Amino acid sequence: MARNRYDPKQLNELMGKWSDKLLNYSDKSKKMAELQACLERAIGPILSKKSRVANYRDGILIIEAASATLATRLNYLKMDILSQFRQSGMIDCSLVKITTNPEAQQRLSPSHNPNGRSSQNEEQSGRIMSEHTAAQLKELASNAPPSLQAKLLKLASHAQKSAKKNDA
Repeated sequence: MARNRYDPKQLNELMGKWSDKLLNYSDKSKKMAELQACLERAIGPILSKKSRVANYRDGILIIEAASATLATRLNYLKMDILSQFRQSGMIDCSLVKITTNPEAQQRLSPSHNPNGRSSQNEEQSGRIMSEHTAAQLKELASNAPPSLQAKLLKLASHAQKSAKKNDA
């Protein structure tokens, strides 16, 4: 019987060499998710929201922290992290390195917008400049150099815009 050319084909048949790369990527992604879950058990849900497992290679666990203060705090918890990973079955884990990466917080936050614009909710929940502050900025601009004066007046104009939005 002849094979129907419209039958669905296996993914590895269509992708050729790509299927091995996809499989490797999938395996690594699963492994990193397991490592991140283990890290969350070790340091708790609050600290794990601001840090992530960056890599695990040759028994060395590398953790990225969103700030230097968090990295210092994680350095104090290194032995707890190491013992948690060993209890989870990673007995070859021998060293924990903590690095600081400010961009890690952007990758960790679910509301991160890749094109750099803030969401509409963030703009609405922002603070509003009072008329008194705007008046002080205008007074300060009267004695400022021309380049600074233009910037201060532009900043003061935001109070008028927010007042109009609130009236509407």
